[in-house]
Amino acid sequence: MFNEKNYIYEIVPDASELNENGLLKPYAYQNLFGIIAEKHLNKINLNLDTTMKYGLAWALISISLEISNPIKGCNKLFAQTWHSHRKGPFFRRELVFKDENENLLFEGSTFSVLLDLETRSVYRKKDTPFYIGAADQEFTIDASPSFKTNIDFTDYDQRKVYNSYIDCLGHVNNTRYGEFAYDALTYNEKENLHKLKRYEVFFLSELRDNDIFTVQKGTINNQIIIRGINNTSKQTSFDVIMDFDI
Repeated sequence: MFNEKNYIYEIVPDASELNENGLLKPYAYQNLFGIIAEKHLNKINLNLDTTMKYGLAWALISISLEISNPIKGCNKLFAQTWHSHRKGPFFRRELVFKDENENLLFEGSTFSVLLDLETRSVYRKKDTPFYIGAADQEFTIDASPSFKTNIDFTDYDQRKVYNSYIDCLGHVNNTRYGEFAYDALTYNEKENLHKLKRYEVFFLSELRDNDIFTVQKGTINNQIIIRGINNTSKQTSFDVIMDFDI
C-alpha cells in the first residue's frame, strides 16, 4: 500500500540562510518546507507540470511550524511529508525534520489550494482532474489556514515589489514574505532567535510586479506580528507571526 511517509529526503541548509550568530533565519525554515514539498510533489506526480495541464497550480495559503531544537550550522536534515487532511478547497500537508540521530528539530503544517490560472480564483470542485491520494489524518501540530488579531500595528517600512520577487505564477513568491518580516526585526529581536518556538505565515492577497506595500509591526506578550498592506488595494497581503519562549 502506498504510504507517503516512506519517502525520506535529505537536505542541508545553505550558508546564506544562517544569520550572524550561525542560526537559521526564520524564513529559512519555510524555505526548507518548500524545497521538500516540491521534491515530494515531483515524486508523487503532483508537481506544477501535472497541475498546469489542467490550468491549475498549487497556491500556499499558510504555513505553521514549531521548533523543538533551533537549527545551527549547515548540518544534514532528514525530512518526511504527507497529505493529512482536506476540507473544502484546503489541502493540509505535514512536514517533519529530524537530525541524523532522529532527534526532532522542527515540524508543522501547510494549507494550500488549487488556483485556476485563467480566472485567478480558487478551484472548489470536490473532484480534482488528477489523482490525489487519501489523507493520512495524522497531524503534527495545531494549525489553521487563517489568522485574526485586533492588536494595533505601527508602520515600519514602505517597500516596492521588484522583478526578482515574481515567480512563474506572476506574483511574489511565497518565500519572499518571510524575508520582508525578517528585515523588520530589531537587533535585540534577532539576538533572541534561539528562543523562537513557533513561526507562521498567512498569505491573504497577491502582491504583483511594481506594487508598493507597507510593512507594519505589532507585538503582544512574547509574539511579534509583521503585516504587509498593499498600498493600492489597501488589503492585507500577508501576516508573519513569531512566538518566542522568553
